[in-house]
Amino acid sequence: MLKILIKVVALLYIGSLLLYSQNPADVDSALKAINDIRENEGLYLLETNDEINNIANIRAKELAISFSHIRPNNTRYDELLYTHRIRVFSSDENIAYRFKNAETVISYWMNSDQYKINILSEKFTHVGISHYSVNGEDFWVAIFVQLRR
Repeated sequence: MLKILIKVVALLYIGSLLLYSQNPADVDSALKAINDIRENEGLYLLETNDEINNIANIRAKELAISFSHIRPNNTRYDELLYTHRIRVFSSDENIAYRFKNAETVISYWMNSDQYKINILSEKFTHVGISHYSVNGEDFWVAIFVQLRR
């Protein structure tokens, strides 16, 4: 019985690996698209770093559980910034799902008044982006921050 249980757990784990993916090329394309838009508007380009991208990765996975700006543990997305000791003056979050590539998700965000404001805001200095795909569903997040120096 124990051997069967171990095999079932192993198959479920391997199956979950096959159904989940993150593509860094998508993130790079989204960052380039955001910065192209900002450049065309005469704004400075947003930077990124591993810490903020890691927060975005966590949020993208959480969106697969609960698609909301409120996290599955009932806290706001920015709680992740505080718990990971990322010091910010301000932040905001763009989320989306069912978009297969960077071009379509950026177009969606630019056609949303609130999300467009985040992309074009002069106050943000950095952005963390993640695209998480699981079971054929795609989840995107961009976390915009103004870092404290």
